[in-house]
Amino acid sequence: MSGDRVDAYLSELNRELRMRWTPSARFLEETRGHLTDAIAAGERKGLSREEAEREALARFGSPGVVAARFAAERSRRLEWLMLAPALLTGLAIAWVDARPHWDDAGITAGMLLIGSAALGLGVTRRAWLIAVGVGVWIPLHMIVHANGFGSAAASLLVLLFPLAGAYAGMGVRRLVVRG
Repeated sequence: MSGDRVDAYLSELNRELRMRWTPSARFLEETRGHLTDAIAAGERKGLSREEAEREALARFGSPGVVAARFAAERSRRLEWLMLAPALLTGLAIAWVDARPHWDDAGITAGMLLIGSAALGLGVTRRAWLIAVGVGVWIPLHMIVHANGFGSAAASLLVLLFPLAGAYAGMGVRRLVVRG
């Protein structure tokens, strides 16, 4: 009976993590270790095993809150890691767009939208970071090669496509996680 409460807690925590797309066997094992240590400390203070378990679980927090904190911390790190693929995706699209015989703005716009939407699936906040990473290259190319900001200012409208895509991707992720 003594480990049943901890096992039930870890099972609920695992379910909460999966609902947030952040399953982590390592985090569950670390949680088990912390709970075991807290229970042992409670027993050393003179509490019964059952009281020590109850106190340790109460201090650790509900599985939903713990999972939400873990998911938030993981997503913060992931958002900054997603910047590298966003920059590479945008650079590849801009490279194709800058080819002398390429003249298809619709495909370029579509690739900016789709690329940023795919990357937006990986973030829960800061979709603008993905959008800027994907979309900055074409306006930058225009500024450098147009010798000024005149027509390049109009190319900033290009950023609307990755913004729409990144926020759409992030929205789809939120709908799936909630659903």
